Amino acid sequence: MSPEAVDPASVSALGGALRAHALRLVDLLDGLGEPSPGSRRTPVAETARERELLAAAATELDRVGAALQALVTSAVERSVRRRGLEDEAARHELGIEDSRVAQRPGPSRVDPESRRRAHDNVQELLNRVTAAQGRDLAMVVRELEGSLTTLRAISVRAREGTG
Repeated sequence: MSPEAVDPASVSALGGALRAHALRLVDLLDGLGEPSPGSRRTPVAETARERELLAAAATELDRVGAALQALVTSAVERSVRRRGLEDEAARHELGIEDSRVAQRPGPSRVDPESRRRAHDNVQELLNRVTAAQGRDLAMVVRELEGSLTTLRAISVRAREGTG
């Protein structure tokens, strides 16, 4: 799936929702206070384990949410930069197709040498935008994979009752 096929508003909303859920988990931590002597509440050790698991889950949700929101921010910035490159290319009767600068069909009124320089310059800048976009996506994939591993471990610990 290409980055252009993703709705930035939806990805940002997902990131915000994950971060909001992380805050709710942190709020739940406040409700897991120490039991008073003689109360029938959960033993202190169990409460400490629950606190640790909730804190770890909250950290992961916040981390993933932040990564998604950062991806959207950089994607919007790159989109603006790409539009600027498209405008620059059009001034020299060039076009951008995917990640390639191409001459538009038909005769041109632009000086051939000026057009060639513009082609090379726009292509170099477009390559930088495309490479940065790839790095950003790879970073988010790494974050998601790492978080998946961590959340699986938290889930196993919660089900097994191990600290």
